[in-house]
Amino acid sequence: MAICQQFKIKMTEKIDIPCVSSDGVGASYFTVREIELSGDQSRSLSEQIPAENFRLRKSGIGYASGFHVAGDPTLLIILAGKIRISIRSGDHKDFTVGDMFIAEDYLAKGVTYSEQIHGHKAELLDNAPLCALHLKLEKRY
Repeated sequence: MAICQQFKIKMTEKIDIPCVSSDGVGASYFTVREIELSGDQSRSLSEQIPAENFRLRKSGIGYASGFHVAGDPTLLIILAGKIRISIRSGDHKDFTVGDMFIAEDYLAKGVTYSEQIHGHKAELLDNAPLCALHLKLEKRY
């Protein structure tokens, strides 16, 4: 590492972002999207990632959604509170302040939503509201 610092050799790192994904037909599942970073020991950045828009969200204490799909890929960054994302298999992941994940499960054209197959659900944990930033990465259709 000292040699890297002395000569400012380029270093490559990555950030793993949890995702709720699907193939557009079957059940949602958890994956990880790996984002490469490059730079030196003082700063590493990803390549530019295009985005459509962003929204700020607040959900009150006790919020719980039914199963649904995200549709368009959306990066969520938790600003306050704690949320659990569950999929039909019973698997879940919890996210709290500073965590991020991408919701990108969807229905392919011509596929009808099934309450028994598709989607993920969200529920607040703890006794606090949720504040989050929703950054839409792209429009699927």
